[in-house]
Amino acid sequence: MQLHSKPHQLAEFLRQSIRDNTLTLPLPGVRLWSQQLGVSRRTLHAALHTLQSEGWLTLHPRGTRLNPPPTKLASKRQSTLKQVRWLTDAAHRQNQQTLHHTFDLLYERLKVRGISLKAESCTPTRLREIARQPNVSGELLLLGSLPPTYQRLFAAMAKPALVLGEVATGIELPSVNVDQAGAVRHATFRALRQGCSRVVLVHMNTTAPGMRSTRNAFTAACKEWTRLEVTSQFITTHLDRPSLHNTMRRLATRIIEPTAILVLSPVPISMVVTALLQHGIAVPKQAEVIALLHPESAVQLYPTPPAYLWPMKPVVRQITAACEQFFTSGRLPVGGEAIAAELSKD
Repeated sequence: MQLHSKPHQLAEFLRQSIRDNTLTLPLPGVRLWSQQLGVSRRTLHAALHTLQSEGWLTLHPRGTRLNPPPTKLASKRQSTLKQVRWLTDAAHRQNQQTLHHTFDLLYERLKVRGISLKAESCTPTRLREIARQPNVSGELLLLGSLPPTYQRLFAAMAKPALVLGEVATGIELPSVNVDQAGAVRHATFRALRQGCSRVVLVHMNTTAPGMRSTRNAFTAACKEWTRLEVTSQFITTHLDRPSLHNTMRRLATRIIEPTAILVLSPVPISMVVTALLQHGIAVPKQAEVIALLHPESAVQLYPTPPAYLWPMKPVVRQITAACEQFFTSGRLPVGGEAIAAELSKD
């Protein structure tokens, strides 16, 4: 058991009295005050000097003046905080790997503007905990493609938040969104013009709001094509290694007629190409693989596949502009058009 000195104990008593607003001005002189407290003047002097060093009060020859409590001083310093917290779903850790270049570039862009950026991979419990915490002055949340359940929760709790991705219907949150559906539609027509009678969209198993509009765009594009009969198919996969291996094997063994395979990030396009080649399928003669929203580094294959690249720089520019507006005016931008993917090969 640790024993504290009398000045230490007295300092803590006076500290708590200031917090509770039971110690108010004008304060008595040291002699009278020490008598009231039942301590020696030396003990009181020692306690008061401790509190002065901590910023609780200021000692003057004519008396003692109380300062604002340090907790208030801390909150004042906190109000100058400019911090962005990028929250992602821990269930999709592999998906985060495709965004690390975006994070690095955004980190540098925000840093020169005096804004810090932190990333956190969150479980469902952690996301609910963060949503219910009191808002922190000077903090903006960046929600990375979270399912509608969590988007709705953050909106209901009035959190200052910006969605990276599509916002679910009926939820009012500002967003920076990439035109995923537009890229899929354009890639589908590109494949059909090449004479492919079968088109497959391979994507991660997710409930992110953007996937519904993406699937709808794919289905609509195949139905609109009237030059030949089109067979369309969705193949979904989880991102753990066993699931990916099973998905690639299932995909490769079903290639019979000329097929276009649209691989939507973060499903690894290199794994798709490898599986096809191992099953003796010529790429791109029998199966043309098209990369959708992958970073450029992920499509450095031979032969280089057509690719609708993740528009990293435009995304970072929009997020940076939104952050600057928030920390300057307290408001986030409303509306805005989805960012188009960057087509690297026609």
